Amino acid sequence: MAKDFVLGRGKDFCRGCSESDLFSVLDLGELPIANELWSTENETKEVFPLHLRICADCGLGQVEDVVTPTRLFRDYRYLSSISTSFVEHARIYASTTCRRLNFQPNDWVLEIASNDGYLLKHFIDLGIPVLGIEPAENVAKIAIEAGVPTISEFFGAETAKTIVKERGYPKLIVTNNVMAHVPDLQDFIEGLSIMAGKDTVVSIENPSLMNFLADDQFDTIYHEHYSYLTANSVAKNVKAFGLELFDIEQIATHGGSNRYWLQSASSSRPKNQSVDRQIEVEKKAGLLSREAWSAFSVRVQSILKEFHDWMKNSSDQNKRVFGYGAAAKASTLLNAAKIEKAWLGSIADGSHEKQGRFMPIEGIPIISPQEMFDAAPTDVVIFPWNIQDELVRAIKDECTSETRIWRAIPHLEQIG
Repeated sequence: MAKDFVLGRGKDFCRGCSESDLFSVLDLGELPIANELWSTENETKEVFPLHLRICADCGLGQVEDVVTPTRLFRDYRYLSSISTSFVEHARIYASTTCRRLNFQPNDWVLEIASNDGYLLKHFIDLGIPVLGIEPAENVAKIAIEAGVPTISEFFGAETAKTIVKERGYPKLIVTNNVMAHVPDLQDFIEGLSIMAGKDTVVSIENPSLMNFLADDQFDTIYHEHYSYLTANSVAKNVKAFGLELFDIEQIATHGGSNRYWLQSASSSRPKNQSVDRQIEVEKKAGLLSREAWSAFSVRVQSILKEFHDWMKNSSDQNKRVFGYGAAAKASTLLNAAKIEKAWLGSIADGSHEKQGRFMPIEGIPIISPQEMFDAAPTDVVIFPWNIQDELVRAIKDECTSETRIWRAIPHLEQIG
């Protein structure tokens, strides 16, 4: 992470390619930090601008830097291992990647933003040495206690130099759902280039910015997500640091993600046709079209009004509406739609890191799933729609058949 981090950057120039031709996509006003859950019910109601813009040159989406990364990520409440489907995704990834890359005895794996070790433990089970980098100290401690070697640092060029000096080049660098969280994207990519030897492969998973146009997934916009990736932006921005995007896979996680495979420009792996194909697909779908994004903004305002009106009407009718999943998505949706505390009983979440806390800015209580089931809700809104199937099963197992289950994105609908 660059030492010269300055608040307020990110709205006048692209943090990927440094060009200044940015156009507005969606202004959600001033919202709280999505993953900063309150310890008490009535804390200071801090809000910050949340405005998505796109670089017309490289196609990177980004929001303005308004809060330091230290504040955002040193005490982080999201644990990847809470989702059974995500843990299974990690297990499959580890086994298939080991076969694909043909690991040798001295090879090892580095994961950046390794969270609670949910992925690296699968490589350990396969007998492969690992190292995790996790800036959230509370989460890194959980990983270490689970037997996953982890250092609590922000990753960038300086950290990369230290690791290469001490351990050499890894066979695989995993950066799943982390590049979006990096304010100094160029320093992060430089760090990847330093870590990438001629035999190193870098694997990056991130939801695609194109999901916004396709499925109106605006609830994944929050301050912790500084950037929103596309094949266009990744290809151009890594090339400037001697890296090459040589393959792309489409995967189902987080409502539709891309897995970008990078290598040093000096490596000999052939470039897959999927790269140029996806770059053209994005452009044809409207990535750089101001008109397409203007239509997206109109749709979002309609979704917010629909959800606001439904929540208010449900409260007026004395419905017992609860939320399930105190995810960042919930924070963006609830606060952008201006949902009042009285309209939502509580939000259930399986993470002990979140239970007993409160979601700003209304101070909505976060409870255990069992507490929600005991309250006999008439309606449950699933906020993390990317894992809705497993949450629907849990609700059906514990609630009556009369309990209605909903999702709000891309439009309000009853599910399950």
